[in-house]
Amino acid sequence: MIPQVLMPKVILKAGDLSRTVAEVTRDEECLRAVQRLSLLLRRIVSNGKRRLVVFWPLDPQFQAIERVVLERKLEGWFERQIKGGWRVEVHLLSVGKGGDFALCRAEMERIIHKLCIRFPFAQFGHLVGFGDSPLVSLLFLEGIRRFADRYVSIYWNDAEIHMEPTVADPPAETWLKQVQNFIIEHDYKAALEMLQDLEETKEKEAASHLLQMMIDRLNFAMEEALGHWHEAVRRIGTNRVLEETKHILQSLVSDDIKRRDLARIVELYRHLDMYLDAGNTVAFLVRFYRAREAVLYYLLQHAQTVPGNVMIEKKSTIYEVIEWLEEKYDQWEVDGYYGAYFYLKSLNVANALQVRNRSFIGHARSGINEKKLWHSYYGTDSVTMEKAKRRFIMDTSLLFRDLGVRWDENIMDVNRFLLQFISQLAKERKEAYEMGAR
Repeated sequence: MIPQVLMPKVILKAGDLSRTVAEVTRDEECLRAVQRLSLLLRRIVSNGKRRLVVFWPLDPQFQAIERVVLERKLEGWFERQIKGGWRVEVHLLSVGKGGDFALCRAEMERIIHKLCIRFPFAQFGHLVGFGDSPLVSLLFLEGIRRFADRYVSIYWNDAEIHMEPTVADPPAETWLKQVQNFIIEHDYKAALEMLQDLEETKEKEAASHLLQMMIDRLNFAMEEALGHWHEAVRRIGTNRVLEETKHILQSLVSDDIKRRDLARIVELYRHLDMYLDAGNTVAFLVRFYRAREAVLYYLLQHAQTVPGNVMIEKKSTIYEVIEWLEEKYDQWEVDGYYGAYFYLKSLNVANALQVRNRSFIGHARSGINEKKLWHSYYGTDSVTMEKAKRRFIMDTSLLFRDLGVRWDENIMDVNRFLLQFISQLAKERKEAYEMGAR
């Protein structure tokens, strides 16, 4: 059984991350919750690896890389507090201003869907008595919807523990759930096909254009993607996520070559973040190879001491191009972006791409082992895949800092917006059907 718990207080931004973590870990309410949780976990028998899933509400002001660092720090703190060999996963849930849980619901749907796929046979135990009531209800209902009879409510007091299994038939694959699953898995083409049977409304047309925008975007057809963005916004208006998306697409079709090349690097890493989320290791390795190549040629083209076009010589392997770049650094023909340069040459990157090279998408015929990939990247097999993936994100943020750009989660943000929008579309569809049936 995998217990899951909802922490009682929203994490608020308090200056830098160190101060935020200090305030959270000294908060009396949080400390009491962890103390109760520690006592409770000692009474729960868990066969095999002991894993605890922690959901923690979060102020949406935190940036993407701050969330990654915060999750890592809170997991370490949690494991030290509860002891007993429990491996903790912290999932942060952004809670909108004024108790708006729409964003939180979309994120919760995505996380629980992923847990359901990662642990297809495990029971999940909802620890009753922790967390804020509205969020507890969201978590409980989504748990039943996804896990059905694998979901257990754990009631407890000082004397005993009572586990109440969920008595429910597996939920029917409703139209909404199918579309949501496709969006969560980033299968935008399948989600688009699911919309075809709906009657034509401006909302349905907007959803179709947004899904087509993402399909074009993943194929690097950015001008077409920008056209679909305009069509969607013409029907439903814009918001923060859509405005951010417009600026990204505009950078990707810019006439300024340096701006466009840098935007393409950032976009490739957004795709990598998406494939990490989807668990698509093959697509990740294909894109990772291209991302390293893009950084390499960006340095050759835009880190020159004397501006001008660089004629890229024909090389037999990318390693020869890296050696050529090294020679240019030695001769001061290329200068700057040293963080990006050493990122290209790091063992983390080289070891991960060796997994690609030795597989069927490289120069050999072997399959791809996801654990081997992430253990190769991290440098040891004594780390979880989740922590190794987090290291990848942190390394990427350092690369971006050197290139003068910021890590973002725009594709994930668009995904969350699509989940909210499709849910609203399904609700309106249901209401229209009920009105017509009266």
